[in-house]
Amino acid sequence: MVDRFDEHFFLIAKETGGIEGLLNSLFSFLLRRTDYYYECDPGDKMGFPPGVSLNMLGNIFKKYQDEHYKVHKKKSAQEYKEKLEIYQRKQKELQEKQKEQEALKKEIQNQQQQDKQSEQSENQIQQDGKIKQDQNEQKQDSFTNKQKIDPYINTYNGGETEKYSWSQSGNDVVVIMKVPEGSNKKNIKVIITASTLTVKVKDNVVIDGKLYDKVKCDESIWSIEENLLTITLEKGQENIWKTVIQGDQEIDATKVENTKPLEDFDSETQGAIRKIMYDQQRKQQGLPTTEEEQQLEMLKKAWDAEGSPFKGQPFDPSKFNLSNGQIQF
Repeated sequence: MVDRFDEHFFLIAKETGGIEGLLNSLFSFLLRRTDYYYECDPGDKMGFPPGVSLNMLGNIFKKYQDEHYKVHKKKSAQEYKEKLEIYQRKQKELQEKQKEQEALKKEIQNQQQQDKQSEQSENQIQQDGKIKQDQNEQKQDSFTNKQKIDPYINTYNGGETEKYSWSQSGNDVVVIMKVPEGSNKKNIKVIITASTLTVKVKDNVVIDGKLYDKVKCDESIWSIEENLLTITLEKGQENIWKTVIQGDQEIDATKVENTKPLEDFDSETQGAIRKIMYDQQRKQQGLPTTEEEQQLEMLKKAWDAEGSPFKGQPFDPSKFNLSNGQIQF
């Protein structure tokens, strides 16, 4: 079985820093302990003729590369180059948006400082606040009527409020809201911090509240297209949100589809999951698990060892009970 040494290879890769370390260890072993690199002369009993070792390596590599291509489509250098250009462009856009957000944050802080310095008497402040509140309510009502949620907007694993609709996966949350005709990046301000979200449309504060959970603000982005504002929030940790803004209507988290493809896990976790699945299948078939197989191999070696009471007898696994990783006679 080619996978019988997987646990050893995993351990080597882990201790040497990954695939490159594993390969270095392998070829170092071949150099130090074998005649793999030795180029022999005719009649020699060790080594290989010139070029044979390298051809052997190439053939074995191609064998498993072909196995990989049966499952995963082969990618061309041109395809990778195109994807790299798209990725770099998105990263550049993200950096530009972060600069805009920092500038907006500074602008808001300066404005708040100016407002504080220009405060009037308590009565005047209350009066101004009442007038401003009435104006904001009128703007909010007008804006809400204009941005009625489109029923075709995706709400997978999410929901909708009067102001926006939202969907989610285990790693991110996507908020979509309609904005008035003529809206663009110049009159829309989106501020994303680790725990808050603020959205201003033409000086009207539409969203301003604390997020359900923390996000990675450096990896969260927003865009506007065809009067739709899309905000993608990268979750701080993989989990399920009941709402976007605390205080808004919550969804039933028990009805959220929360599955993750095996390919999304790192190679070490994939190996552990496959081992568990393999062991479960073996148990259902009444066969020994990986660990029990290893124990049986050890018992076979010890069966005929010097001093063993079973030495000279045919190996009989029925004399042992392997359960929960324990050996019982």
